[in-house]
Amino acid sequence: MSRRPSRYRFTPNRFEKKFPDDAACLEWLRHYLYPKGIFCPRCQRRTKHHRIASRHSYSCDHCGHHLHPTLDTIYYRSHVPLKTWFYLIYRLTESHGRMSAKQIQQELGVTYKTAWRMRNRIRQMLSDDMGKQD
Repeated sequence: MSRRPSRYRFTPNRFEKKFPDDAACLEWLRHYLYPKGIFCPRCQRRTKHHRIASRHSYSCDHCGHHLHPTLDTIYYRSHVPLKTWFYLIYRLTESHGRMSAKQIQQELGVTYKTAWRMRNRIRQMLSDDMGKQD
C-alpha cells in the first residue's frame, strides 16, 4: 500500500492550524459553498456580506438579509460546534470510516447518542455524494 509523503498528509497539527475555531470552519464553509461570492436573494445580486458574530450567518451589507451557510447541510440545527464536526469528518476519513460511535464518544467527549447521530449523518452525506457522481 503506497502512502503519500508526509508533507502531503493532513495531520492533526495541520488540521488545528487550518481550523483553530468555529469561525475558521464557517469561513471555509462559506468559501466552499460560495466561491464567487454570496448571492443575495433579496437584492438579486452578488453583494458584500459581513459575519454576524453571535450566529453562524452572514448579513448582506446592502439590505441586511441573513444567509446561513449551514442551511441544508449536516451541520444545520446542530448544537455541536462546527470544529467538532470538521474534526470528526477528518478522523473518519483518516480511519476510512472505521470508527465506532463509542470511539467517537470517547474522543470527542459527546454523548453516545450524539456520536451515533453525527457518524450516521456523515455516512449519509458521503453516500449521497457518491451517488451523485455516477
